[in-house]
Order: sequence, then structure tokens, then C-alpha cells
Amino acid sequence: MNLRPIFASLSIAILGLASAVRAQGSGPDVIVGDLPAMASYGSVGGISAFSLATTSCNQGTLPLNWFAGTNQHPVISGSLYRYRMVNGAGQFEQIGISQLKHGYFALSGTVCFTDCVGDPTGHTLGVHCSDPYGASTNGVQTNLGPRSDVNAFTGAFPYPFTNRAFSGPLARRLQVADADLLPANNPGAIYLAEGHYVAPDDAAANNAANNASYRRYTLGGTAGNYTFAPTSGFSTIRTRAAIFGWREIDSAVTVVTSDVPGEGRFQLAYRVSPLENGLYHYEYCLHNLNSDRSGASFTILYPQSGFQSCIQFQNVGFRDVAYDPTEPYDGTDWTFERGGASAGWTMAAPFGQNPNGNALRWGTSYTFRFDSPRPPTAGTVEIGLFRPGTPSLISALVMVPASCDCQDTDYNGDGNADANDVDALLNDMSSGSRTSGLDPDYNQDGNLDMWDIDFLVNLIAGGRCGG
Repeated sequence: MNLRPIFASLSIAILGLASAVRAQGSGPDVIVGDLPAMASYGSVGGISAFSLATTSCNQGTLPLNWFAGTNQHPVISGSLYRYRMVNGAGQFEQIGISQLKHGYFALSGTVCFTDCVGDPTGHTLGVHCSDPYGASTNGVQTNLGPRSDVNAFTGAFPYPFTNRAFSGPLARRLQVADADLLPANNPGAIYLAEGHYVAPDDAAANNAANNASYRRYTLGGTAGNYTFAPTSGFSTIRTRAAIFGWREIDSAVTVVTSDVPGEGRFQLAYRVSPLENGLYHYEYCLHNLNSDRSGASFTILYPQSGFQSCIQFQNVGFRDVAYDPTEPYDGTDWTFERGGASAGWTMAAPFGQNPNGNALRWGTSYTFRFDSPRPPTAGTVEIGLFRPGTPSLISALVMVPASCDCQDTDYNGDGNADANDVDALLNDMSSGSRTSGLDPDYNQDGNLDMWDIDFLVNLIAGGRCGG
């Protein structure tokens, strides 16, 4: 558990969900202009496979390289997210991810702009031009390469791509567990499809932060033959990753960004929901947009006022996304641990012990959740980074459970804070009675024991609340 103080830069709140094309970047600047359809490939062993149609647009000032048979073309990812209500609180999770379609020829459409300057050779995507790849094209298995080949921050990848053996209709495509789609398990669920392009020259021009877009989709079909179609009335939200779709669904969601200095970007969405049982549900979804250094831990720092032992974590949960089995990654879940000044989730082993561990890699989102009786207050989370480098962590400003205020030290109510208060507390703990209206559980951990005596003694001696 990482208990270090904050060293990284503070997060920047990202506001708005505009679907219009943003101001063009200098150099080549590829975005996802449309996500018009999704193909289905049936189900095997409780897993369904899909592929997402994507239309790219070059909103930059220079053509974007699109050379087949080289490493100078875009690679294209498809993902699926789900929002649902569980026990009175919203949950947002990534439930599927594809391997990467390698681009091979760029057309000269006008989906985003009307002034396309095309390239008849198909070797570049011209300025203000668009190029469509249909769902079936993006689902051709032999043209789907591993995500592990690609550094999304630099856009670099080997070509030919690593071509591991595969079989069956699911391989390399966007795979989703049928249980994550079954309507009986997910009543009222909302699904968001995300397309993401990575290209070397786009990354070199520092335009990689807008390469993902999302669109709302509606589930159809039946178990074993699920289908998806665009939801009526909802268009593609350009230049926004699907994590922003959670805020579109629920305006109380906050999204912040944290950049790794000199490297990639993380986006964190969160929501705190009051529950009917008096608890608060904390839901955090952390998206790695394009950091090759990747995420290794997610740590909540306790507020440094009041005392922290009363901060309880109930119904703790973690959700990652399953990679294609041909990827080399270890899918071991992150584990939750509570420390003296923080609590959080950490992957099983650091990079030096397992470079193929279950890090939060580019284009993926992991969700962290818990319930607590403590209401939210402004606080900090730290994101530990997986690959070696400086800094080793970054931070974000979010809402976290509040600590408790210390009780009055005058336990016996005689106007003084002294040894008599300690004696009165000892007597009450032995007899089960109460000398005054104060709670004998001084450290608010739910138990009456010697730690409460120690806590009161510390306060009477002038110690910090919780110290």
C-alpha cells in the first residue's frame, strides 16, 4: 500500500460533453467521427463476440499516414461499456474490448467536413477527409493484431504485428461475457460503444488526447445471439472517451484528468450516491487513455483532520476487463488493503516481478467501489504507475469519505480533562453504563477496548485527533 504524500500535479476538471468536432490540431489529427453499426458473431462458452464500425476523420492541418504493410498507419480499437443501477446506486464498467484493426487504405469522405482534400492513392487520410471501416471489415480476424504490440503514447508498433495462433469465431474480436448482457441480470442497463484510433504521426503531433469517441447502443437479440444497434436519438460523441458517457447518463458524475508528466493521460470519473440504509456508495472508474506506463494501484488518502479509524469500507468491489486469451497478460484481480493513512487496490506484483501483470493499460478502464457510513468530502487519490520512471505516481482531486470529529475529552463532565475522565471511561467499559452523554467508543472503530483508552489519553495529553 502506497502511503506517500502527494508529489504529482493536481488534476484538472473536464467539463462538458460537446459532440461537435473540436478545433483542429496542428499536423495530422485523427478522431473518430462516427460509430454507425456493430456486427455480432454469436456466443461460445458464455462469451459473445462483436465488432464495431468506425469512421475516422482527419481534423488536422496535414495528411495522416495510412500506409499498408508498414507501421505507418492507424490501429483501431473497439470497446463496450455498461451502466446499470445496483441497490440504489449507479455502476459503470468496461465489459468488453477488442484487439486492433490495422488500417490499409484511406478513402476521402466528408463525414466531419465538407472541404476534404483527398489522396487518391489511399496512402494518407487527407485534411478534413473521412474514412469508413464497416463492422464486418473491422471484424476480420486475420487483420486484428494484439494490443500488447502498441505504445499508445508514441503510436509505435511493430509490423508485421505479432501474429499468435487463434481459432474459433470469438478470437481477437470484441468479447463480452453473456452474463454482462443478460437482461435479467442488468435491468435497464445502458450500453456505450467506444472507438479509439492510435497513429504514430498523430501522436508525434501531440494530438492523441482526442482519439476516442463513444455512442450509445441498444441491446437486442437473445442469449447466444445478442445484437447491438445505435440507440435512437443518440449520435456519436466525438473526441470523448466512453468514460464521459457516464456523465451524460448521470449529471452528478464528475470527470477529472491526470497526466503523467511527459507521457500519457488518465481520466477518472466518480460518483458518490447516498443510499436508503444510511450509507454512501462510492464509485470510481479509472480510464487509461494512452499511457504506456500504465496503472498499478489506486489509493484513497484519508482526510488529515479528525480521526480516520471510523472510516469504514463495506461491499468493496473491483472490476477489470478481460483481454483476448492470445494476449500475454495475467488477469489476476487487484486486491484491496486498508492502511493507517490510506486504503486502496493494488495489482498482484510490480513490473520488475511480472511485466505481464494485470496493469491498467491504454484504452482500458477499471472500476473501484465501496459503501461507507461517512459522507463525502474533498480529498485525493493516487494512481501508482506500473512501468519504471519518474514520477512513480500521479494524483487526482476527488470526493472521499470524511473522517470523524473528535469527541470532547471531558468524559465525566466535570469541566476538566484529566485522569478522572480516563477512570470514568474504564469504569463505564467494565460496567456497560455511561457516565455522560459521550460515546465510550472514542476511536469510532465499533469496539470498546483499550484502544479507546489510549485514544482518550492521547487527546488529554494534547495529541492530534486521530494521532
